[in-house]
Amino acid sequence: MTPSITVSQAMIDAYAAISGDFNPVHVDPEFAAGTPFGQTIAHGCIPMEPIFQLVQGRLGVAVLPQGTGMTLRYLRPCHPGDTIEIVVKADGPEEGMAFQCVNQRGEAVIEGVVRLAQGGAG
Repeated sequence: MTPSITVSQAMIDAYAAISGDFNPVHVDPEFAAGTPFGQTIAHGCIPMEPIFQLVQGRLGVAVLPQGTGMTLRYLRPCHPGDTIEIVVKADGPEEGMAFQCVNQRGEAVIEGVVRLAQGGAG
């Protein structure tokens, strides 16, 4: 099963409460409708969830090992109702795991590389 997450406004609001980031583009649908996005957008950490699900599933641990690194680039916003899943593009010990997170339309929303600490789950 491919790791995925379906974004909801309730999820965005909960993240705002935890993080303290109440930017109206995230939490105010009326305000967000007047922006170039046309509706609210998820905080950047929310569509990253499939990345963590995949790495944690491979390692069999709930916490990523110290020394794990990630580089990523956001390509487009995620909105309530979007389902985001991860697609692995390359996976090797030297180059790390290259990935894209894509929405239900197949559009890439995030791309990047995860490099696990030497020794894997240690």
